[in-house]
Amino acid sequence: MNGHKKWHQANGPAFAIGEKWKPCDGCSYECEITGVRKYGEGKWDYEVFYEYADGSTSKKNAWSFQVRYFHVADQNLKVKSKRAEDVTKPG
Repeated sequence: MNGHKKWHQANGPAFAIGEKWKPCDGCSYECEITGVRKYGEGKWDYEVFYEYADGSTSKKNAWSFQVRYFHVADQNLKVKSKRAEDVTKPG
């Protein structure tokens, strides 16, 4: 499950076509957003379409997608934050 605290709105920039996401289970592969479609009135009523590097495609609703994947930019921010934390720790 997604251990990250950041939840992205499905109509926001993290779900733009071409954005990269990685699985939360620690695997190294990425998937790329290929489309998003609203299908209801709820906050998570968006269907997310995505593609893996091998060309296979899949779709999930926005909530289910974020439970299983995290946006690559979130990982980059976490790494930068950790580095800054390490620098400020007394030796």
